[in-house]
Amino acid sequence: MNFMTKNGGASVGYPKGFRRKNKALKGGGLFYASIVVLPILQFIVFYIVVNFNSFLMAFQSYDNSTGVETIKYTFGNFSYFFDKIVFADLWLCIKNSLLYLALNIVVCIPISLLFGYYVYKKFWFSTVFKVILFLPSIVCSTAMVIFYKYFVNEGLSSVFGGSVIGPTFNAKQQGVLIAFYLLMTFSANILLYINAMSQTSESVVEAAKVDGASELQTFIHVIIPQIWGTIVSIIVIFFAWFATNQAYLFTFYGFNANRAYQTLGYYLFNMVQEGRVPGSALQQLYRRASALGLMLTAIIAPLTILIRNLMLKFGPNEN
Repeated sequence: MNFMTKNGGASVGYPKGFRRKNKALKGGGLFYASIVVLPILQFIVFYIVVNFNSFLMAFQSYDNSTGVETIKYTFGNFSYFFDKIVFADLWLCIKNSLLYLALNIVVCIPISLLFGYYVYKKFWFSTVFKVILFLPSIVCSTAMVIFYKYFVNEGLSSVFGGSVIGPTFNAKQQGVLIAFYLLMTFSANILLYINAMSQTSESVVEAAKVDGASELQTFIHVIIPQIWGTIVSIIVIFFAWFATNQAYLFTFYGFNANRAYQTLGYYLFNMVQEGRVPGSALQQLYRRASALGLMLTAIIAPLTILIRNLMLKFGPNEN
């Protein structure tokens, strides 16, 4: 369709409603651009800028040798953790974190998968199990800790022979803490597995049944391969949480947890809190925490990527 110009010449015309649609597209483009720009700005400000400052702090040390407090850049914050006494405490925290990581992978994931499959297949009392297992995920973690402490110390005091959760180390207390940690992780995993199973191909499951596959065979050879990506993602999250998880210890003990229970996440948080006191000699701990975080990131990040790639490459194939 052509339109005439004022001087009588012909001009290229536009389809009816083109300009209106073009304006709508421009408006939609602005909307989508704003959706993209805001997360990018958040990433730049709260991850790059903040972490860049933390990166610099890892190399900063106070120097009072001249009577005037100055900042110099050294590797002293890194070498601090290789002191024999300091490393002994740090190594204990690493071992505790490794214990929780191993329990997550060896105990929590398989049991979560089985319970998730049970709920997904809607077997007997699956709805009741769903409500019980999902409660830790929807109730405030602080409230869960308070209830759990009361339940263990008061409700099960006769079983454990008195108060269990206290400042003094004992094997019973460590078992109770591990049980609570698995309970909190267990319920969250089930939610993810059920969601992944609900998106599996029903035709493949039915074909397996026609071929005479049992429920266990269907679970292992049909369901697991189809949700392998979700399983890998959860394992990757566990590795990424290696140095930051186990925050429930703060609710149990505040800043006074027995050294035997402390994990890397608890150890780092304690250092940061103690180092935030202005004008204190402990303020250097803040910079040492940055150095430790940088070292852990340099180890955990490539290791996590390697594990993810290996699991995806050599894991079960749904085809």
